[in-house]
Amino acid sequence: MAALFVLAAGLRLWGINFGLPALYRPDEDVTVGRAMGILHGVLDPHFADWPHLYFYLAAAWLWPFHLVGLVQDQASGYLGVRILDALLGSLTVLLVFEFGRRAYGWLAGFLGAGALAVAFLHLRDSHFATLDVPLTLAAVAALYIAYRTIRSRGARPLLLNGISLGVAASLKYNGALVFAGITAAQWLRVRYERTPWSRILPRLALIAAVGVVTLAITSPFLVLDPAMTQHGIGYIFTHLGKATAPAIGWVELSVALWSGIDPVLVLLAIVGVAYAAWRRSPADVIILTFLAVYILLIGAGRSVFFRYADPMIPFLCLLGGRALAALVERASHRRTRSLALGVALVLILVAPLLHDLRYDLLIQQPDTRTLAFDWLAQHVPAGSRAAVPYMAGPAHDQAMIDSREHSHGATDAYVASFLDSRLERQYSIHELTKDDLQRTSLDGFRGEGITYVVVGYETPGTGCRVDSPLERALQAQGPPLASFAPTTGCPSSVFDPIDTYYVPLAGYGGWVRPGPYIRIYRLAP
Repeated sequence: MAALFVLAAGLRLWGINFGLPALYRPDEDVTVGRAMGILHGVLDPHFADWPHLYFYLAAAWLWPFHLVGLVQDQASGYLGVRILDALLGSLTVLLVFEFGRRAYGWLAGFLGAGALAVAFLHLRDSHFATLDVPLTLAAVAALYIAYRTIRSRGARPLLLNGISLGVAASLKYNGALVFAGITAAQWLRVRYERTPWSRILPRLALIAAVGVVTLAITSPFLVLDPAMTQHGIGYIFTHLGKATAPAIGWVELSVALWSGIDPVLVLLAIVGVAYAAWRRSPADVIILTFLAVYILLIGAGRSVFFRYADPMIPFLCLLGGRALAALVERASHRRTRSLALGVALVLILVAPLLHDLRYDLLIQQPDTRTLAFDWLAQHVPAGSRAAVPYMAGPAHDQAMIDSREHSHGATDAYVASFLDSRLERQYSIHELTKDDLQRTSLDGFRGEGITYVVVGYETPGTGCRVDSPLERALQAQGPPLASFAPTTGCPSSVFDPIDTYYVPLAGYGGWVRPGPYIRIYRLAP
């Protein structure tokens, strides 16, 4: 297990500084900006699309490094919280082992933890200073506590379950769905105690009440600023109900798992779920109830990010490892069992590990936006004006910071300065929007004094070829001054179509660096 933890941590920490000092991962600006703001005395996040517990945890983690001068600027803040996420992801591997060891036996726990150590989507998201991996750890902890307290008596186990529920919900609202697994555990407890079924309701009410109190204590401004909270939760339901690129959430979650934990682990997980449905041990009932409720409710959304699958992955790995362990243990002879165990480890580790290594090697290469930023710094005269996209572009300027358009409601100037890409002071920027890409005339740009246009497409996987009326108009006056491509050719890769992260989930053939396709044009007079 020590070796497995080192493997998990090494894969998650390798390449952890990708992109820095620029930021190329969406949502890290919110997490790190609010955490760094707390260190600067801005305790109210002024943001309720997510709860606030992780902002405070990240600030507490950064505080000692801030005191000794290791965390002073944005880049060091991003790196610090990324390291925290990587460590929490690695600790989840240990907790899966402990859960499996208690519920199914040592070998099942080991194989489940081994599968999680190399599961690609969990490994990828452990590189980011975001909420999904901390939430995943909290979900595993909550169901582990629910399992361990089935046969406990008194109020203490109910309080523990309530606190774990509140912590999960305070990390991200969908963490409240662990209540499904907790409910299953309390149903089992009533069965074991042979008490009336009516006793389950006051227990669940107490757990829920403790969870709400824990949420209020750990994310206090959700209570202190109800208008902000109402706006944030309203946005979430609007997002989930709006049909963007993926129209069927269940399909998107399936794609996320198939490419995100690799086909071999998905097939193993399917076997594990079927085996658990047949055996129906206490841990099986708890885990299956959570998985069923989670995928039913989250999959009902019409705009589902692949990272929403993260909380399911440890449990799928654990059930798959448990089924594989049962096969290994059926071997009657010691030599046969050793051979079966070796085959099981190869099955779990080899293909996902190759996927992980390709990802870790790729993200360490200079991003196309870094190359474009450096080119612009060398070739654009001081005082010029350029049209540059925000997410798919290399830079933002102070005017974009001051506008607060991309600062997610930040009211403090310091917090609002945490934006994607990199701050540019040499030339001013007109943000190139999706509407701008539909322009057929360049006269409007000329009227604004724009002399350079940086074309990059927001949707990942697009831009290998000219994809807009604007770029066709630019090409009509001459070829681009510079082009930066992440691939050789135009490979077919798997992307989360609504997540502006320009590294594929699968399909790495032809990829040489991360980033979008970028072409830089100079406007003719």
